[in-house]
Amino acid sequence: MSTDRQAAADRAVPWRVFLGVGVFIAVLAIIYWFVSYEDAGTTMLVLASCLALFCGIWFYLQDRRRVVEPTGGADRRDAAPPYLPDASVWPIAVGVSTALALNGLIIGWAYAVPGAALLALAVVGFVVQSRRRV
Repeated sequence: MSTDRQAAADRAVPWRVFLGVGVFIAVLAIIYWFVSYEDAGTTMLVLASCLALFCGIWFYLQDRRRVVEPTGGADRRDAAPPYLPDASVWPIAVGVSTALALNGLIIGWAYAVPGAALLALAVVGFVVQSRRRV
């Protein structure tokens, strides 16, 4: 098999896997709904299916875009990747503050307001650090 055909086959793997997983989880959600009539579990399965389908569709569109828009011999992998800081506290700060803010929606405003404030601070810090390109 030529290297171009092999590369095209390799690029097709992620979107096929994600779409397959999304469809499988959607079928599980339907079966789960008819068997259990439980809203929370069905909702989580539907959301998981939507997430997998979203990723699969995005990978598929990226694969099709690569085929439709040839790069004139230059591979897109030769382009510089987007800059992200190497060692940074901000990604973990975004994650922790997001969890705090979302849990605050369930527990109460005493958690949601500080979580939202910390999330805003973390996002601003991440953007400022990324703009510096140390």
